[in-house]
Amino acid sequence: MLVIMLILFIIRFSYMTKQMTPEETIALNDTVFCIKDRFVNSYLFKSDNGYLMIDAGMKEENVLAEMEKLGIDPASVNNLILTHTDGDHIGATGALTNATVWLHKEEEQMINGETAKAWFKYKWKFGEYSLLESNQLINLDGLNVKVLHTPGHTPGSCCFAINSDYLATGDNLAFSDGKYSHFFESVNMDTPMQDESIKMLPGPENFKYLLTSHGGVIETGY
Repeated sequence: MLVIMLILFIIRFSYMTKQMTPEETIALNDTVFCIKDRFVNSYLFKSDNGYLMIDAGMKEENVLAEMEKLGIDPASVNNLILTHTDGDHIGATGALTNATVWLHKEEEQMINGETAKAWFKYKWKFGEYSLLESNQLINLDGLNVKVLHTPGHTPGSCCFAINSDYLATGDNLAFSDGKYSHFFESVNMDTPMQDESIKMLPGPENFKYLLTSHGGVIETGY
């Protein structure tokens, strides 16, 4: 029975990834950069002394190759913030040897073997990390970051408002017709909770850009 469920999940996941529309690797401007690794995007923000990275892609070699295209040295990434800890968001973490890794405290259960997702329990292998609180305001090397806890995809899923103009969304929402909606239900742990979470987010009119993980870069027009 478990094998059948796993096969069905893989089929659904394959179909779902074909619906995703990630952005190509690109410099959005002089200080914000987008990386594409297959069907997922990660983002880099130039800071006072290096870079802040939002998520770390799917495969280390792919992410490093895309960073090289942009002329960004992995050693210059001094902070890595994870929207959550699914495998397609942490792939290059081990290569960012100078980065402090940040995740929400409710996400820790997903990497210490306490809570499973899709029948799998994951054990963290990337060393130390720092935990974030809901609504926490932090300054990371000159970049102002607000933690917006949006559970549903995973317990510790977060969006991050960065210097007011950018909202990094992870897998916490979809966006169409000027409105937020929930992400693909088949990979959410609790879609009703995700729906409630995104109701609490600042509206898209508060940001110039939405930086999604699987829907590319969205200019809100505000």
